[in-house]
Amino acid sequence: MKTKETLRRQFLRTSVLMLVLALVLGLAAIIVMLAIFAAKVPNGDKFLLDSLAFLFGKETHGPRRMVPYLVLVGVVLCLLVAGVCILLTLRLTGRITATLRTLRQAADNLRDGDLDFQILSCDLRELDQVAQSMESVRQRLKSAAVAEAAAQEERGLLMANLSHDLRTPITAIKGYVEGIQDGIANTPEKQRHYLDIIYNKSLVMEKLVRNMSDFSEYELGRMQYHFEYVEMGPFLRDLGEEYREDARQNQMTFHDQIPSGRYVVTADRSKLKRVLDNLISNAIKYGRPGGEIALTAEEYEGGLVIQVSDNGKGISAEALRHVFDSFYRADTARTSSVPGSGLGLAICRSIVSSHHGKIWLTSEEGEGTNAFIYLPLRKEEEWL
Repeated sequence: MKTKETLRRQFLRTSVLMLVLALVLGLAAIIVMLAIFAAKVPNGDKFLLDSLAFLFGKETHGPRRMVPYLVLVGVVLCLLVAGVCILLTLRLTGRITATLRTLRQAADNLRDGDLDFQILSCDLRELDQVAQSMESVRQRLKSAAVAEAAAQEERGLLMANLSHDLRTPITAIKGYVEGIQDGIANTPEKQRHYLDIIYNKSLVMEKLVRNMSDFSEYELGRMQYHFEYVEMGPFLRDLGEEYREDARQNQMTFHDQIPSGRYVVTADRSKLKRVLDNLISNAIKYGRPGGEIALTAEEYEGGLVIQVSDNGKGISAEALRHVFDSFYRADTARTSSVPGSGLGLAICRSIVSSHHGKIWLTSEEGEGTNAFIYLPLRKEEEWL
């Protein structure tokens, strides 16, 4: 790659070039004028010899006749030097001003929000550094603009998804309330059944609203954590008992395998439960009737790996790359009976990252999905 020239070196090179050209042109002018003098003036050659003798200290009367010519030579020499300096200076300043004009136009484009252009490099190192810095700013602004446009589109999609997801339980609640009001639920058993359905639908709405609230806190950077030492064995076993009945109601089998040792992590208990609630709920929602849901944990390289598995329909390889993106839903058909805004896993990743852990998924279509969480364990002397 060609090394770019600095402004200092360019000015120095131009100054030396000015001096050399001025000397060469001056000597050439003197020689030409002396030749003309010797040819045109009577006894001009003798006059030149007398002049040379005068220069070496021999008194003659000839050189006095040459004074006008010497003055003329001096004037011509000054004009040549001035002309050379002006031309070379104009050449150098022209290169600089052309680059500055390009940079000014680029700055005007950035000011006006026009980011669809490219700032080219220049030969002078300092100006090229400015150009590359402005190009880096342009690229970052363009990336931010693209991301903002994508975010705006995602927010619009979120509103559409949320409207659909809220409309379904609201419609159901309204229908069952009207059934109670109209006397369709005319027995205590029917009324109890209707109220159970209304309660379950309200839980769905509550979860949607909580998703939105959590994600708003995440986007604004205002998600609050209350960390404490949490012993994961009892924590995971209690969680398993909580979801065992949900799995049974969805015609699935739930089993857990939690080690009996003491495994302590630093965690926000409610936020960590939020993550596992989401993973287990997804396993139940996307599992197949008669399938199995498993919650397991094991120690691995100074941490605890928690795994939630199902043998449901699985996730495609393409969708698996985006499941942690905000607003993304692997099931894009809005007629799906599975509720959700596409925010859950994005929130989960944020929470797990705040716990200095990792979360990832593996899946095969038709085989099921495995969700993993890695949390660093605390040393025994820290929590005893």
